Amino acid sequence: MDTIKQIINRFGIITKKHLGQNFILDENITNKIVKLTDVKNEIILEIGPGPGCLTRSLVKSGAKKIIAIEKDPKCIDMLNYQKKIFLNKVILIKGDFLEDKIFKKIINIMKKNKKKLIIISNLPYKTSIPILVKIFKYRNFFEKLILMFQKEQADRILAKKNSKSYGRISVISQWLCNIKKKMNLSPNHFYPKPKINSSILEFNFKKKIKNVCNEEAFIKLIRNCFNQRRKTIKNNLKKKIKLIDEALLNCKINAKKRPEELDFNDYVNLSNYLHK
Repeated sequence: MDTIKQIINRFGIITKKHLGQNFILDENITNKIVKLTDVKNEIILEIGPGPGCLTRSLVKSGAKKIIAIEKDPKCIDMLNYQKKIFLNKVILIKGDFLEDKIFKKIINIMKKNKKKLIIISNLPYKTSIPILVKIFKYRNFFEKLILMFQKEQADRILAKKNSKSYGRISVISQWLCNIKKKMNLSPNHFYPKPKINSSILEFNFKKKIKNVCNEEAFIKLIRNCFNQRRKTIKNNLKKKIKLIDEALLNCKINAKKRPEELDFNDYVNLSNYLHK
């Protein structure tokens, strides 16, 4: 059986910066990633499998099915080349996870199996946050997430209020999930070597998520607040929301606070007050 490095050489793969491609070639590492959760008899969604190193580890660990979403034609060729060792467990979907038509295909597969998916992925660096936001939007289809990010992105997701890294994705992630950092990886584990470290995060959706009356308005509120994060909450919102002083007072939010000084509970309360 060819190693992942041999397969890359066989197909003459040149990674594409615009796709944010950095592949893991060492199955010892992907085996460790897979062991972070029990995948036996589970249906796994893998976004951006690349040459298939993580896919191999998922197959070996007893996953029932792996739905692999890949948009790079060369990577699709490499995955098809490995069909025999994938033991008919891999459902390969060609396309971009962020496209609605691709997502509909995933949902159709999931409905047939009548089971929520676990997502385990080394996400493309350039689109990892938009992918996470889309996963959150359709969270009812997923059981848990094991995802790799640039360390800086992971730190933003985990950041607590009153810190420089705290922002929109921190608020939304912590509203929905309990999140743990499980592993850090140096550039030496990737091809080509990125200039930054990577982190693997585990997301478990909360059993009791604080209710939001209008989720679209809630997301927009957070975006409006963090667009100019050095401004106070009041100054960020006064042109967009009438009677902002009354709303802040009723939600017990100090109008002089800046966006990074509020936690997700504050944003939920304010959004619910404005859209009750």
